[in-house]
Amino acid sequence: MSFMIALIFVSADTTQMPDDAQDMVVAITEPSTSSRAERLAPLASLVLPGTGELIRGYGLKGELFLWGDGLAIAGAAGFGWDAANKRNSSRSMAVIYADANPINRSRTYLGAMENYFSSDDYNVSVAREARSLYPDDLAAQQEYIASNSFRGDDSWMWGSDSLWTEFLNQRIRMRKAQQTSTAFLGLMLLTRVASVMDVAFFSPVGSGRLGIVPRFDIPGIQLTWRF
Repeated sequence: MSFMIALIFVSADTTQMPDDAQDMVVAITEPSTSSRAERLAPLASLVLPGTGELIRGYGLKGELFLWGDGLAIAGAAGFGWDAANKRNSSRSMAVIYADANPINRSRTYLGAMENYFSSDDYNVSVAREARSLYPDDLAAQQEYIASNSFRGDDSWMWGSDSLWTEFLNQRIRMRKAQQTSTAFLGLMLLTRVASVMDVAFFSPVGSGRLGIVPRFDIPGIQLTWRF
């Protein structure tokens, strides 16, 4: 399937144009093409903010939305990558310096290592919780302890308080990176909503100079510049 991109210059002050240029202008001003472009603009902004504005002819606004979305994508990807690195680094640290289980990557397990120097300390806390939850039911206490304790391969003990503290700091930095990445993801969503609303209510067709007009006779797009 062929794909065409054409750049068209349309002057409101020009009374005569070459035949080829006239044909191209007619092609982009056909009612069917305009109506299709009208329907396409909000959807285009939902997929990629700024493209709806470009379709309507608002070059500056379209570029601003595109730049904003690009920065949001870069921020979400960058901080997400940083959070993943810090997560892997903290896991490796727990395996090396606390003899933790490298296979167990559950949040509960890693969270327990943040809050307790050793699995023995953690298991004592679990036993205390079991007695509090089931004061008169020994069988229920034992079941709770068995389900929530970490023993065997899941046991751990930090080599020193400084190592434990460094692990905790890594986990804190990881969560901050995750939160920042999530904030950028929210900005991506907000940018799309804002662009769709702008196209729907504040960017009527044909008011700007730079525009993108889709072609349906031959799959492709045309860039227009009115002067």
